[in-house]
Amino acid sequence: MRIGLMVEGQNDLTWERWIHILHMADRLEFPSLFRSDHYFTGRHKSSLDAYLTFAIAARETSSIRFGPLVTPIMFRSPVDVGRMAAQINALSSGRFLLGLGAGWNEPEHVQYGIPFPPLRERFDRLEEGLNVIKTLWGPGPASYKGEYYRVEDVD
Repeated sequence: MRIGLMVEGQNDLTWERWIHILHMADRLEFPSLFRSDHYFTGRHKSSLDAYLTFAIAARETSSIRFGPLVTPIMFRSPVDVGRMAAQINALSSGRFLLGLGAGWNEPEHVQYGIPFPPLRERFDRLEEGLNVIKTLWGPGPASYKGEYYRVEDVD
């Protein structure tokens, strides 16, 4: 059995703590380290942006695989997620793992002005978002036209 770690980045995680966790996980040879991609859950506490922490993880570790346990599809456009994921994966020599989901924390979306459509639409957006990302990661030029997302002739 292999055991990975999961960190709630929205619960007062600081840069100093994050880097300490990364070094410790790498030194103890954990195979993976995931973190949540939330601005808050429950009451507000300090948080670090997930994708900025992944760029740091790429530079501060040498062996662990890492990524978001789940990135809500409504937080960022699939184009942005796909581009960031590909670049962090390259920076880490292929150790980045991308987890995507439909999102669940309505108060978080509402307070930050992020649309929170009904569950069915969030899952439809998730499916389309996955298609956009896979299209962008495939051979170019990449084009995709869906109900919610589109890209056209991206090289």
